[in-house]
Amino acid sequence: MELLLLPPKPVVRPPCYAPRRRSRRRTSPLMASLSTRQHSLAERPLRYAVLGAGFAGLSVAWHLLRHSPEELHLRVDIYDESGIGGGASGIAGGLLHPYSPKVKLLWQGAECWKECLKLLKIAERVVHKRNSNPQNVKLEWNLGDSIIRRRGILRPAMDAKHLDTLTNNAQNCLPFCKIESIDKDAAEALVPNMKVPFNSVFHMPEAVNIHPLCYLQALFLACQDLVEEMSTSSFGGKELYMHRKSIDRLCDFEGEYDAVIVCLGAKADLLSELSGRLPLRTCRGVIAHLQLPDNSGDPRIYL
Repeated sequence: MELLLLPPKPVVRPPCYAPRRRSRRRTSPLMASLSTRQHSLAERPLRYAVLGAGFAGLSVAWHLLRHSPEELHLRVDIYDESGIGGGASGIAGGLLHPYSPKVKLLWQGAECWKECLKLLKIAERVVHKRNSNPQNVKLEWNLGDSIIRRRGILRPAMDAKHLDTLTNNAQNCLPFCKIESIDKDAAEALVPNMKVPFNSVFHMPEAVNIHPLCYLQALFLACQDLVEEMSTSSFGGKELYMHRKSIDRLCDFEGEYDAVIVCLGAKADLLSELSGRLPLRTCRGVIAHLQLPDNSGDPRIYL
């Protein structure tokens, strides 16, 4: 969830600098004082607070940094008491595609899918950069060799009614994230010994499976790299800070930030100003942590 809360005071924008015309008039002390004050406000960075360091929070931080004007002095502060991916995002299953469990295209699914793939490429470049450069300092996290598995996703039908629903919805799939109905033999070629009711299963070949925590850590490192890159190539300067701190009230930020962006998911209801005011519907998730047996080389085991 992303909610932009505008501050009670207007945002101070850097003034537009234009060539000064020469004038013989003497500047009054009052005008000189106002000019000095405007100059100090112009040098003050535009400050954003992002609450939450999960999928929403880190993507917001990236886009704030990436799409801000080069000449703008910008500071982004991320707040999350559990750190990067410490909430629900970090333990998500990582199955990634633009469809609902009934393979119905989600709202804004096409646009979001394209943007999601862009962020995945950005995170992958960070992992490749860290792994290919031996001079990099030792990282706090082990990103591994790959954070994405591109093997597609299979969706079997549970019963005849479910099969009809999936069949109808699959007809409206995206051309760049297809849904194919395949038979038992084709499914077993992908996953041997797979049980296929009704001799039909739905295959999404472009869907991916990500390691959520590693992806989030890589995206944060990408934000840090972007800050360093933009700070050396522009005169505005960018800043990024991560705060492991719990936030209970938005009013604590009053006068400190130009805007606060809430990306806390279900935890947004814990903020005193938003408690009971948002139409949130929570759901329960089940996470299964599997451990391979000693004979993990058994060809019957597939992940």
